[in-house]
Amino acid sequence: MNKNQPNLLIAFAIVITLFALQILIGAGFYDAGIIFKYGDPQSSVISVLSTGIIITASMHFTGLTYPTLFHSSINSVSSTVAVLFPPIFIVILGAMWWFVDFISFIALFMPEDKASLDMLNRMMSSGFITIIAICVIAPLLEEMLFRGIILRGFLSHYSPKKSIILSALLFGIFHLNLYQIPAAFFLGCFFGGLYYFSRSLWPSIFAHAIYNGGIYMLSMNNTNEFNSFITNIITFIVSLCGILLLARIFNIKLNLYIRKLD
Repeated sequence: MNKNQPNLLIAFAIVITLFALQILIGAGFYDAGIIFKYGDPQSSVISVLSTGIIITASMHFTGLTYPTLFHSSINSVSSTVAVLFPPIFIVILGAMWWFVDFISFIALFMPEDKASLDMLNRMMSSGFITIIAICVIAPLLEEMLFRGIILRGFLSHYSPKKSIILSALLFGIFHLNLYQIPAAFFLGCFFGGLYYFSRSLWPSIFAHAIYNGGIYMLSMNNTNEFNSFITNIITFIVSLCGILLLARIFNIKLNLYIRKLD
């Protein structure tokens, strides 16, 4: 077990440093005459540069390699993908209705300000650039950092439950938006659980990408209305079936293998 794996204090410093890098790189673009509006998906180039620097530095400090970062399971990548992606898709498919309504209900008590709404509208209105930014870049970079590095490090210091919750809290805070923090926290717990039991980033990257893609599609047909109670019950049951299937798969795996934390 690598003693250089980040604990909570180091992880918090990593997130703060990431924010600082984003500001510095953004200022560099501004000085060069390239100005991104708040929420412009083209500004994802700033995330790629800043998060890339943080991930590279963290991997060097902890001694991680890319193959280990993405997949440290004793199972092959292909078998992990084949077994876990279907139930993950079922969970996310159902969540597109009931979970989104749940978050919208929370928003009734924490309404977004105009600047945040404008940011989200701008993010969702750039077509192909939006799809690449939220369905490819964000899931890949955020899962590498928050699950591949931060959660992996926490598992070396804390219990699995505490590690997942703490990493999810940091993931929520990272979004710097009161409206997004609750959703990011719950999703972070789900993504963290996928990583912990599978020891692979691919399931959480897939879940993250599918969820973001679903949100994008819903935003294209936004009626600002809640789904019917029956619809939410049915879709919740769909998600529950997916979760139960995942639990069954992981339970079988735990019975077959002796798990070792990195």
